[in-house]
Amino acid sequence: YLMKQLSRYAYANTRIKVRISGLLDEGFFTRAVSVDFAGFIEMLGKTGYAEIFKPGEHIKPEDFENRLRDKDREIIKKIARFYSSRNEKNLILLLDERYKVEELKTALRIWKRRIKGEDIEIPGAFSSLSSAETIDDVVKILEGSGYSDAVEKAREDYLKTGSLFPVEVRIDTEYFEKLNKHIEKLSRFDRDIAKKIIGAEIDRENLLWLGRIHLYYQGKVPSDVSGFIPGGGYIPVEELKRASLNVSESIQRMKIPQVYRRVIGLVPNNLAEMDRLLEAIILQLIKRAFIEKPFSIGIPIGYIFLKLTETKRITEIFTMKYFTTVVYQ
Repeated sequence: YLMKQLSRYAYANTRIKVRISGLLDEGFFTRAVSVDFAGFIEMLGKTGYAEIFKPGEHIKPEDFENRLRDKDREIIKKIARFYSSRNEKNLILLLDERYKVEELKTALRIWKRRIKGEDIEIPGAFSSLSSAETIDDVVKILEGSGYSDAVEKAREDYLKTGSLFPVEVRIDTEYFEKLNKHIEKLSRFDRDIAKKIIGAEIDRENLLWLGRIHLYYQGKVPSDVSGFIPGGGYIPVEELKRASLNVSESIQRMKIPQVYRRVIGLVPNNLAEMDRLLEAIILQLIKRAFIEKPFSIGIPIGYIFLKLTETKRITEIFTMKYFTTVVYQ
């Protein structure tokens, strides 16, 4: 069995480990805090991100984020080509689809602002939503995208609440259901590690939704509206539904691992810190996979998570320094 795992992963995972060693270290982010916008651009110019910038260009945060997203998507597609097995290849390519999901949700939020009267265009792959006047128009326009059914399933809840909350959750659920179906096709060895990492990511999404319900949708989303993604690693949907009705009381009764206790205590008042701690939990799972299961699907999944986390941090620093240095000075 070990020989089968070696033949499947030895070449590809060795190449990915080279990429892992090229990720920015914590020292880079520590130094980035103390420099201004120009200094941060100079720091990035000495890394693999140098190609993002064109000579003499003044790039805006949204363009910077789009270029990083495109760069990450190229990397994911390249990694998928390292693997000859269809199951591993398809799973990795499905991780790339997460970008499509996030772009769709962003497009729907802009669409909602448009139908309320804002003069704003929808950019990117879902620009055709600009012509939609109703949720039924959205369903028709999205035919062939893979997510038309998800929006249609959330149609009644959207009309009941007037909120995109159930639509976004349904889209996320559809995506993670696809991901979990692909995970089931892996070998038992790979399936176990993939389920742990993806399950922790679902827990993360669900806890963020729980926080958003209490911050933005309290009283606007009826209790019968499904608002959580099934398949989490440690926190069942039923527990989350109870917590959505009474967060402080329900959280105390949740049967969850000790490592989640500190995290869940931050709902709903400190979602940024909660997200940081959840990210750290996933990172620990990935590090364990690197050490204990070096010839497994955990290596490509782990690298992609680390790369996307790095991209997110760089984008946040770029945006913050852009607005404090360029816009407000």
